[in-house]
Amino acid sequence: MEANIKRQNIREGIAARQESHEYRHGPAPIGFEKRNGKLVESADYDRVCTVLDMVARDDMSQRKAADELDSSRRTIRRAVEERGKLYGLV
Repeated sequence: MEANIKRQNIREGIAARQESHEYRHGPAPIGFEKRNGKLVESADYDRVCTVLDMVARDDMSQRKAADELDSSRRTIRRAVEERGKLYGLV
């Protein structure tokens, strides 16, 4: 019962932060960093965009891009398929 109450309190806290626009869950996407709760382009943003564009056009494999950007293939796939607007791919 205590675990259920704790889960409910956590859900309510997350919902309250989401409504107040203060909720910044998880790490920043590749090519970005967080400053004061906002996403800001990092120093290598242009390089990341170039590599992701090559992946989107099938000029580079996800594996090679992951090696190039020192990240995982899952991160590359997510960036291209789900977050293309962040990188100007759409």
